Amino acid sequence: MNNVHLVTGGTGFVGSSIILELLEQTDAEIIGIVRPGASSADARLQQTLQKAALTYGYDETIIQSIKERCRAMAGDVCEEYCGVDPQSLSSVSQFWHCAASLRYEDRYAEEISQINTEGTRHALALAQRIGTHDYFNYVSTAYVAGKQGGLIAEELHPTLITNNHYEASKQKAESLVAQTKEYAWRIFRPSVVIGHSQNFAVASGFSGLYGFIRKLLQFKGAMSRVQEGLLAKEALRLRVDADALLNLVPVDIVARQAVSISKSLTPATIFHLTNATPPTVSEFLMLLFHELDLKDPLCVEAKDQFSWIDKKLDQGITFYQSYLVASKRFERKNTNAALGDPGAGDYILDAQVLLSFFRWYLDLLAIQRPRLIATR
Repeated sequence: MNNVHLVTGGTGFVGSSIILELLEQTDAEIIGIVRPGASSADARLQQTLQKAALTYGYDETIIQSIKERCRAMAGDVCEEYCGVDPQSLSSVSQFWHCAASLRYEDRYAEEISQINTEGTRHALALAQRIGTHDYFNYVSTAYVAGKQGGLIAEELHPTLITNNHYEASKQKAESLVAQTKEYAWRIFRPSVVIGHSQNFAVASGFSGLYGFIRKLLQFKGAMSRVQEGLLAKEALRLRVDADALLNLVPVDIVARQAVSISKSLTPATIFHLTNATPPTVSEFLMLLFHELDLKDPLCVEAKDQFSWIDKKLDQGITFYQSYLVASKRFERKNTNAALGDPGAGDYILDAQVLLSFFRWYLDLLAIQRPRLIATR
C-alpha cells in the first residue's frame, strides 16, 4: 500500500510545518489540496514549503524532499469533495485537514462557517470517498473550550459557550469529525501558535500574537498623533486577568508532536498541542509594553474604570481579550502518553525567550512597514 498523506491548508502557517515534519519523520508522499491562484497549485505549494524550510533552518535534504515527494492538486474546501475529483486520487494512508479561516468578526460569520465547518464536512466526505486507511487528522484549536476556565480536558466540548464565530465553527467541526464511523480520526488542538522555537521566525501567517502586537503599534501611532509621547507617561488600563495563563506554543513543536502522535499506536483521539509552562498575562504584557516603550499597563476587572484612551484600545483588541481572561490549563494526558514523555509540553517562555519572539517580529516590521514600527 502506498504511503500517501493528503493535506488541506498546506500553504498555511501550521499546515506547511506539518508537511515539513512529515517529510522529516516519514517516507510518505505528500499531496496538497491548494486553492487556485495566479500561479499553479503545484508552484504555490513548492514555493511555500521551500520558503518555510529555509526560514526555519531545515537542511538541503528537506528542500530536495519537497521537490521529490510533494505535489499539489487545485481545489477549495468550500466546494464538494474539496473541489477535486475523487477518482483522480487513489486511497491515502492519512488525511490531514489543516485548512481554516482565522477570522472571527460578525461580518465574516458566513465565510468562517463555510471554510471551517462546511469545509470540514467536505474534507470528511472526500476522505471517505477515496478511502482513508489509517486516520483523518483534524487540526482544531484548544480554544474550542470557549469561555470555560480551569482545567480543560482532552475531550469534546459540544455545549461550551464560545467567544466568537471562529471558536464556534471549530467546535462544530470537531463534532462532525467525532461522528465519523467510516475510518479512525484524531483531533489536534494547538493553543496560540507562535514562531519557531529555535530561531523565533514565522514563514507565513501573522495572526494571534503578531496581530496583537500590530494592534498595539497602530494604537500607539494613533495616540502619538494626538499627543507625542502620551502613552509613555500615561498607563493604559486593560480588562484582563493578571494571573491568567497565556498559552503560547511554537509552530515546530506543534507540527513535530502532531506527526509523532500520528505515527503512534495510541487509542486516544483528542490531543492538546499546548505549552505546559506558559507565562502569565501580566508577565507577557509588562514585557511587551516595555519593549514598545509604553508605560506599564494596569490590569483591571471592569471597564467602568476606563478612560477615553482605554476605551479606544479596548475596541481594537476585543478579539484578543478572550485569551487574556478566564485562565485555562490544558490537560495533556493523551498527548504526553502518546509521545511517551511526561514533560513533552514543557517549553519555558521566560523573559529572554519572549523578547526574542517580540524582537524577531518587530525587526521584520521595521523592514516591511517602517511607518508602523517608527512609533516603537
